[in-house]
Amino acid sequence: MNRVLIIFLIIGFYSCGEKQKSEKKSESVGIEKAVSELKDFELVQDFEKNKAEFETNTIDLFGHSSEGGELTIFHDKKFDYVVYDFWLYGELGRLNYTYWTEKNGKLNFKLVKQLEYNYNKPFYQEGFKTDSTISYLSYSDSKMKLFDINKTEITESELIEKSKSELESFFSDLTKGIEIKK
Repeated sequence: MNRVLIIFLIIGFYSCGEKQKSEKKSESVGIEKAVSELKDFELVQDFEKNKAEFETNTIDLFGHSSEGGELTIFHDKKFDYVVYDFWLYGELGRLNYTYWTEKNGKLNFKLVKQLEYNYNKPFYQEGFKTDSTISYLSYSDSKMKLFDINKTEITESELIEKSKSELESFFSDLTKGIEIKK
């Protein structure tokens, strides 16, 4: 009787271990699939949730604004995107442009978040006020899309083209001469 009980316990423990292994495999496949299919605002949410897992490289950006700036590059093998986070500081405001790119070595943009802070007078003067604007430019679909702070689509083609041109020029101008390792 004891032998039968021991055999059942061994079989039970073995089958539970195998089930856990198969669940972990299917879970990791689901995570990989989900990350590779992320687009637009899902990228922002995924990045914010996993930001601590990324390795970073920070580069000072001298000579691009009156108060300086920096570029932080977030990258990790687990994720299929790289994030380039630019900050430029000035007397009358600051810019934060964040670019999500594919991790294929070609710097194909997926999404760009454009955050601008404008001050009504220099920041070192007492009582300065800040006004900010946020917009998003999506490269996910065949048709480029522009969104406002409320994530409402802006359909003016001239504004979309102007934003695209400005953001792409900004990226290429500020990364000129910087060796970006993918």
